[in-house]
Amino acid sequence: MNTDTLGIFTQMVVLFLIIGTGYGCKKARLTTAAFDKGLSNLVLSVTLPAMIVGSVLNSTQLPGRTDIVAAFLYSCVAYALMIVVALVLTALMRAPVGRHGVLRFMMVFGNVGFLGFPVISAIWGSDALIYAAIFNLPFNFLCFTVGAWFIASDAQGQGMEKVTWRTFCTPTILSCCAAIVLALLGIHNVPVIGSALDTLGTMTTPAALLVVGSQLGNLAPRELVGDARLWASCAARLALMPLLNWVVLSLIVDDPLILGILVVTTAMPVANVGTMLCQKYDADTPTVLRGTFWTTLLSLVTIPVLLLVMG
Repeated sequence: MNTDTLGIFTQMVVLFLIIGTGYGCKKARLTTAAFDKGLSNLVLSVTLPAMIVGSVLNSTQLPGRTDIVAAFLYSCVAYALMIVVALVLTALMRAPVGRHGVLRFMMVFGNVGFLGFPVISAIWGSDALIYAAIFNLPFNFLCFTVGAWFIASDAQGQGMEKVTWRTFCTPTILSCCAAIVLALLGIHNVPVIGSALDTLGTMTTPAALLVVGSQLGNLAPRELVGDARLWASCAARLALMPLLNWVVLSLIVDDPLILGILVVTTAMPVANVGTMLCQKYDADTPTVLRGTFWTTLLSLVTIPVLLLVMG
């Protein structure tokens, strides 16, 4: 293991120690469902947006306009590829009616915002978050349209999620748009405001990981056992999807930083929003919870190995 790989693995261990702390706090009853919800709202509404915008305003150097536009197009290609692969895989594994949509969601949608930003910041530094913000835009649009339709299709065909302009007016999405606009305008290295936002944003990583660990603490050990289809979906989420994106996008992406961040973004654990959508549509919530647990745990190993394979 070379120095770079060891450093990445060390960063992942640090992140998972914080997740373990959150898990221990839930088991010790130091955290509650109300605490998880409140801290999640604080992260998604305040500290994560501050982290995203602060990464631009506090940056000494920004990517060019061509790179920003190209990164957005690359992310659209990545999601199109993952959706097609998920449709094919669920057909091949003969997923039963009432479950195929959940498995498709797990394969396509990773925890880009809540866990992806802290991981990318830990590996590449805060300057790389502008690319994470770009990649987050198609995720949010597709997650609440195609992703919601996947899960709703398991619940007696309730159909596509009703999407309005309010769906996309969340603080996270608005901060991603603001960060991209600021970058396109070349506005960065802003004193005081940039430093304040950057400092506030440093709360994001520990707070988000504590919540992830605390939520995982809600699962009883007997609820964690999964079947072959679950494990196949987890393998697709953590390994197949990022590797396919790496192979395909390496043909058109010249910048190793953009390629690396995009591939790691597609290697995140199952998105937490899947649980909320399952509860809304009365779909297969236990499967999503199991997938979230195992992919979050296994990504401790898969992300460093993925970066090692990518060189």
